[in-house]
Amino acid sequence: MVIIISVAIVVLLSILGIVINNQIIAKKNQVTQAFGSVEIYLKKRFDLIPNLVATLNKYLAHEKEVLLKVTELRTQIDTAKAPSEKIEASNELTKVMSGLNINVENYPDLKADTQFLNLQFELSDMEDQISAARRAYNAAVTAYNNKIQMFPASIIASLRKDKTEALLEIPKAEQKEVNVKDLLNL
Repeated sequence: MVIIISVAIVVLLSILGIVINNQIIAKKNQVTQAFGSVEIYLKKRFDLIPNLVATLNKYLAHEKEVLLKVTELRTQIDTAKAPSEKIEASNELTKVMSGLNINVENYPDLKADTQFLNLQFELSDMEDQISAARRAYNAAVTAYNNKIQMFPASIIASLRKDKTEALLEIPKAEQKEVNVKDLLNL
């Protein structure tokens, strides 16, 4: 009888361990998938930048330094390997773009340019999508971190040597949404 109870306990603990292990794997995969979504939206935003630069170049020769910095940051983001490097470069890009003060009133052709207006809308929409993807990523990270830190999953996680993931934290000064309309004084 003791042997049967012992075997039943071992089987039950093994099944529980397998279930918890699979839950940890699922949460970790959700984090990876959510970060992939963030990267997709960042890539889309970076793909918009050359179009914006080309459109603005037609009108704003004196803003060339800022436009060159935007292009340089875009390259840094594309070549960054670690998620933290991509996020840091992305934050710097947001900061540079928020410092881009162009008085569109001095450029009536730009203000009426359909391509420019479309890019303005796409960039604003992209910022909303990036924000949503960051929220989804942070939710996935929180669920994963909770899973590996709470008992009994913490036992399995420590055996697997799982580590907590970092949340995407945007510096307070850069947490405001980039409003192209304000940037361009429309």
